[in-house]
Amino acid sequence: MKTDVAIIGAGPAGLMASISSAKAGAKTTVIEANTSAGRKLLRTGRTRCNLTHIGSVEDFIKAYGPFGRFLRHSLYSFSSDDLRRYFAEHNLKTKVEEDGCVFPATDRAGDIVRVLVDDARGLSVRLLCGRRVENVEKNENGFVLLADSEKVIARSVIIATGGVTWPHTGSTGDGYKFAQAFSHTIVAPKACLTRLITAETWPGQLAGVGVGNVVITAKIDNRKLCVSGPMMFTHDGIGGPAVFDISRLITDFLPSAAQPIKITIDMLPAYETQKLDREIISLCAKNSQKELAGVLARLIPHSLALNLSCQINPSATILAGQLQKHQRRQLVDMLKKLPLSIKAVGPIAEATVTRGGVSIDHINARTMESKLCPGLFFAGEVINVDGPCGGFNLQIAFSTGCLAGKMVAEYVQQKKATIIGS
Repeated sequence: MKTDVAIIGAGPAGLMASISSAKAGAKTTVIEANTSAGRKLLRTGRTRCNLTHIGSVEDFIKAYGPFGRFLRHSLYSFSSDDLRRYFAEHNLKTKVEEDGCVFPATDRAGDIVRVLVDDARGLSVRLLCGRRVENVEKNENGFVLLADSEKVIARSVIIATGGVTWPHTGSTGDGYKFAQAFSHTIVAPKACLTRLITAETWPGQLAGVGVGNVVITAKIDNRKLCVSGPMMFTHDGIGGPAVFDISRLITDFLPSAAQPIKITIDMLPAYETQKLDREIISLCAKNSQKELAGVLARLIPHSLALNLSCQINPSATILAGQLQKHQRRQLVDMLKKLPLSIKAVGPIAEATVTRGGVSIDHINARTMESKLCPGLFFAGEVINVDGPCGGFNLQIAFSTGCLAGKMVAEYVQQKKATIIGS
């Protein structure tokens, strides 16, 4: 089979790349190991698909931190607003939630996949599902891909295979192997946006308990790191959006750190310390004959309140009216600066996103083309870029995919023109 462009992977990056490439006039083929497209995409956002976030391009660039500069051109080429407009033009409205996260109005990830697949097919993109690419070679005319028993001859290739998280959805790191075959450096994959495992065991007693909004602070190399959002306790530590975001900032320091990373959690960021102290004094005075945990449950989940009460005085139940001054100060301190020691991140297979992948030093940020192998392009999570929770990582996939598709079509046209001219 011959094609202008062969795209490996039918996730958000691969599908968007195919649409962009086909719109620009290139004969495009997508090869997917799974029996259907968008397998991982269907699970994102708890099957609701948090496809992007609100904000300007500069807001996104800032959110991506050290990867922002590399992503700048792709974001300006296809922004969050452009993405929402794209789905609106295909009769799928989006909605913005209070935290700025953007979801399809239907709350169904399947609708996102449906629009992408239908659009690709409408542009005559050939989808070859259920065929795993085993090898990619380059010759003077382009590339030869072996996908099971199928040989695909292409003028150009886009690798959009994702990372190594959620391997049951097909993200098994195949793209790294293909990139390495063309001398690309692979930054070692690490878990990103994942739960954190604590040295303390008591969080396991609260597994499943969530706190609506917290502020988590860590200090690494004299640099203060701070994130906010919901969190929950897990069987071996802590999880939830705020924890995922701090995991992104400390994953490079774990688990090789000689000592666990110390963090503190502000369970009640809406209260200043003195205000919280006064609030607890008032609540205890009004409810002096009630158990302290029940009184504190007006501020935090009851099971968490009970656990903290036991930490203050493990030998007996405390009535609110019996809370001593030093115990109250200890309680306020725990509520505002709850200390935990992070000894590891969760397993990479369970992480939301992969940190690592094809080094951005070997990719042209304005085209997504390899600097080492002309005609080879990259898009999405296979690249060593990542962002915080809230749709930022899917925006990377859509933006880099759109840019790669557009530029690969230009590359193919130039190759054809060169052949005709010769």
